[in-house]
Amino acid sequence: MKHIIYFLSAFLFFVQFAAAQTPIIFQPGPGLNDGTDEGGVNGGKDVFIGDADNITHGTENVFYITPISNCNATTWITLFKFDISTLPVEVDSVMLVINHTNPGTYCYSNCVADFHLAAITEPWSETTVSFSARPAKESTPFYSILNHNWNDSLKVKEYDITQTYRNWATETIPNHGFEFYSETVGCNNAAVVLYGPTSDDTTSAGANRPYLKIYPTSVGVQSSLAAQLGLQVYPNPATNYATLEFTLAAAQNIVFELADVTGRLINTLEYPLAAGTNKLSVSLRDVNAGLYYYRLKTNAGVVSGKLIKK
Repeated sequence: MKHIIYFLSAFLFFVQFAAAQTPIIFQPGPGLNDGTDEGGVNGGKDVFIGDADNITHGTENVFYITPISNCNATTWITLFKFDISTLPVEVDSVMLVINHTNPGTYCYSNCVADFHLAAITEPWSETTVSFSARPAKESTPFYSILNHNWNDSLKVKEYDITQTYRNWATETIPNHGFEFYSETVGCNNAAVVLYGPTSDDTTSAGANRPYLKIYPTSVGVQSSLAAQLGLQVYPNPATNYATLEFTLAAAQNIVFELADVTGRLINTLEYPLAAGTNKLSVSLRDVNAGLYYYRLKTNAGVVSGKLIKK
């Protein structure tokens, strides 16, 4: 038995190490833009809004962010949301990747500004949000671009959003997305502007849309919560069925989710379970061979890991 445990531990470490070198790319595409999109693979959620017209721009293929103008109505901000509910909870790092458009050819005023990303704290809709009725956000940004000059080309820029992603994934804070904005105040006259494609962009087959680059954690299912639950997943790799064995402190409903490497949800199962040791048998008959990610939601929290179908 010890030899089997050592082999499984070594195998899981190898799989996790390999996965850490090859990130998951989660890149939402156009949705219905009717208020139902929540940032899933086929339901991108992003919108820019400004004081010039005070309406939502949720179907545009580009976004705009400017400093705050005190001389004209040219202030723009952008809201984004990625639905990470099918993605790994435990990660080494997560990068938000945006393909910024090159800057303009001149600037007269408000040519240098600071730009920030801050978590949104309440729900919002692509169809009803406006500049004057936008959702609240946290007062402290989780990422900042300081002293960005009008002719600085960001091109493809990666923003480290690891801690905020973890907060969303563990439901420490609700995931309502984030606001990309500036608090620099001045007169916008051909000012510094951040541009970029949205999830509705169709050029280059959508390759330039914003996306998340996710590096799953190197400790995987050996997390403190998994240890608390005594979670075991076997066999792994599996052929037709995999078993999850764990212990619950009290009777409760648990949810099991299985997603592919793109974050697409394959299966969701809910079970009412008793306190004590429980075993779940999960069918893999209808999925192709490959790497998958599971999430087990319990009253104690959410734990995730990798599951291989051979």
